[in-house]
Amino acid sequence: MDGQPYQMRPWDELLGQAIEVKKYDDHCLARIGKISVILPLGLATRLEEAICQQVGVLRTDNDYRFRLIREDMKGC
Repeated sequence: MDGQPYQMRPWDELLGQAIEVKKYDDHCLARIGKISVILPLGLATRLEEAICQQVGVLRTDNDYRFRLIREDMKGC
């Protein structure tokens, strides 16, 4: 994952294909579509299970919301 990762602000939403997830001590670094983003470690497992699938991550004022948009992605 090259470049500076994006840090989501409240009410940002990121949509795209889950490509890669790396876990660190207190956060995870995920690549969703063409964007590398810093996310809470608690989302790592859900993102790992959704590799090659279309996902959405919404940051609210209090937490992050994850949704699986489409499961039938091919060619990851």
